[in-house]
Amino acid sequence: MFYAKKKVAIHQSTAQQNAQIIANVKALQNKNLIQFEQDTVLFYPEIWKDKNTAINWIKCIYIYCCLKKHIKEGMSLDFKNIQNNELVGTMTNGHPKILIAI
Repeated sequence: MFYAKKKVAIHQSTAQQNAQIIANVKALQNKNLIQFEQDTVLFYPEIWKDKNTAINWIKCIYIYCCLKKHIKEGMSLDFKNIQNNELVGTMTNGHPKILIAI
């Protein structure tokens, strides 16, 4: 869309973004690539392609857990390797942190 001869991006609504996040996470669950245990997410770290993807992925999973798993916003969420239970990332106080080299 153009406004005053400048290109302006049209943003999706929060509801649309949340619906897309829920659908994507459910697809990963159906493929058995991700599992949830209380405040821990078990997954295959190969899903993370680079640092930016990993950070976005952590934020999206956190939103999913807030909406569907009823964790309270601000609670800590751990991300572990499904194969060896190694901690590979966390989301604490709204700040994603990656603990492995990508």
